[in-house]
Amino acid sequence: MLISKQEIEEKLQTIPPLPESVKSSIEYLKQGDLQRAADVVDNDLVLKKKIEAIVNSAYFGFSKKLTDTRQMFSAMGLEMAKSVILSYMVSLITPKEWKVFTKLNFEDFQSAFLSGCKDAIILETDLATYKKYADSVALIPATICLIDEILGAKGEKLEIFLASADLNFGQIVKRFTGMSMFELGSFVAEKWELDKPNINMVKYAECANCKCLEDLSKEELEDEEMIKNIQITSKLEKVVAATLHLEFFYTVSKPAFFQLNSFIDFNDEVINIAKKNYERKLNEE
Repeated sequence: MLISKQEIEEKLQTIPPLPESVKSSIEYLKQGDLQRAADVVDNDLVLKKKIEAIVNSAYFGFSKKLTDTRQMFSAMGLEMAKSVILSYMVSLITPKEWKVFTKLNFEDFQSAFLSGCKDAIILETDLATYKKYADSVALIPATICLIDEILGAKGEKLEIFLASADLNFGQIVKRFTGMSMFELGSFVAEKWELDKPNINMVKYAECANCKCLEDLSKEELEDEEMIKNIQITSKLEKVVAATLHLEFFYTVSKPAFFQLNSFIDFNDEVINIAKKNYERKLNEE
C-alpha cells in the first residue's frame, strides 16, 4: 500500500485541537457579541492576520480593504465570521511547503469556496439552514491540506506511482486509504469537535448517493442493502449535500483550482436537486 491505515491515523493524531482564542471568539459570535469576539481576535495577531487575508480576498468582493476586526465581522455577518474563524484552523495543518498541489493558491480556493457555499445554501434553502451547516463548509478545504501532507510525505514513491499508473489524485487517495477526500474530512471534523450534523455533512457532500429515505418506495424501504447504502436521511440534508457537491465541483473546475478537480466524481443528480444554484451558474456564464 502507498499509504497505510496506521500512517493516516498517526497523521490525524497530529491535527491540533481548537485554540482557546478560536473557541472563545466562536462562542461570543454564537451569542451575537461582536465586540467581545473582536477583542479576542485582536489579542491573537496570527488569527487576525489570517482572517484579514481571507476577508480581503477578491472572492468576498468588498469595495475597500477591511482591517478593523469588528468591521470585518459586521460586513460578513455572524455565521460567515464564525466560518472564517474556524477556517483559521486550516492554517495550522497547511503545509509549510506544498509538495503535491504546488500550483494551488490555497487561500484563494478557501475564500472562493466559503463565499460561494454561503450564497448557494441560502439560495437553495434559507439563512437558518446555512447557519446550521456553516461549520462543514469551513472544514472541507482543510482536507486538501491533510492530503498534501499525506501524499507529499511519500516523495519519490508518489512520483513513481503516478508515472506508472493511470490514476489521478482522487483515485489514489480512495484506493490506498479506503476513503474519499470527503470521508477524510469527516475525521478532521470529529477531531475539531464539530457537532454531528456538520460532521455528517462533510461526508454527505460527496453525494455518491444523493437519495434520502423519503425518496424510497415501500418496497425499497424493505431492502436492507439499499437502506444501508443511503447516507442522507432527510430532504433538507440532501439539498444541502447536493449544493455543496455542486459548489465544490464548480470551484475546482476553475483553471486556478483545477489541480483539485479529481477529488470529486460529479453526480449529475445534483442538477435536479440544487436547481436554483445550477440555474444561477448557467446565467452567470
